[in-house]
Amino acid sequence: MNRTIVNNILRFLLLGASQVFIFRFMDWQLGGVNYLHIQLYPLFVLLLPLRTAPSLVILLSFLLGLSVDIFYETLGINAAAAAFSAWLRPLVLRIIQPREGYNYTQSPTKAYLGDAWFFQYSAIFMAFHLFIYFAVEAFTFVYIVQIIAKTVVSWLGSMLFLLMLIYPFNPKS
Repeated sequence: MNRTIVNNILRFLLLGASQVFIFRFMDWQLGGVNYLHIQLYPLFVLLLPLRTAPSLVILLSFLLGLSVDIFYETLGINAAAAAFSAWLRPLVLRIIQPREGYNYTQSPTKAYLGDAWFFQYSAIFMAFHLFIYFAVEAFTFVYIVQIIAKTVVSWLGSMLFLLMLIYPFNPKS
């Protein structure tokens, strides 16, 4: 089996497991509302190779989100956010595309495209993912202020853990 495929299978399993067994229990509540919800499993979608078909990215994201939903008992909130984020991934990649373009045989990693590019890519992607997650969770925009507050606080926490994971390991594929 190709090394990239093996790496992505392991990443799928490890990020899904760490989300369910570690990050599920890390939260910060204020007034009975959980504002900090660290989500690290979208890193799987972020690091999929650029040549991966968009439909496959959406399917894999949905399956990972559904796996997390089973343990969280959230009835599809993670699956919806993951699938929608995967659908937005090509748009985010197009918006921040380098002048020389992408090498579609590579994965969009810090090692391949640099620190600043990867931070921008992951920051935009995670912001979209978390906003969709909290919007689906509330299922109404009546709570837009609370949705935005949860998104900002969770984005800060998720990005902190994402960067703490990416920098020491620095995946190349």
